[in-house]
Amino acid sequence: MVDVIICLGDFFNELKKVKNMELRTKKSVKLYKQHKAKKIIFTGGFRTRKDISEAEYMENIAIKFNIPRKDIILEERANTTIGNAYYCNKIMKKKNFKSAIIITSPHHIKRAKYIFEKIIPSKKLEFVECKHNLRFFEAIPCHITEIKDILKLKILGINLTKK
Repeated sequence: MVDVIICLGDFFNELKKVKNMELRTKKSVKLYKQHKAKKIIFTGGFRTRKDISEAEYMENIAIKFNIPRKDIILEERANTTIGNAYYCNKIMKKKNFKSAIIITSPHHIKRAKYIFEKIIPSKKLEFVECKHNLRFFEAIPCHITEIKDILKLKILGINLTKK
């Protein structure tokens, strides 16, 4: 068992990305119900909508699956994966969490792993993919973008001013 599950948000700007958030949430709920952790952090701010954060959207789904609100922590400031790691690190320090499972989509997992391990090096982190809703040819551009983003991070470093 780890201390917390961290579920990463996604854009609201297209139906497939909203579905990605739902799949990530469902994976988090499943792991919670398997007693992999006692708390879930839903992380994601108001990047593409102003009326509801990514985190609150995921929380609403989790509550429909009978996850107690007391076991949910919302992180609504992050607008990037770097921000997700940065603000979740603050929460983990405040709550004295030592370990986490990070949930994201298959095409995003390598970049998320790179970022989280750089920003939260002192914690035990596991990375788990959820199902994805992309057909093979739809996933290729996502993987290419992620590879470019990882290379950019490795060359330029992680800039914490754009959280």
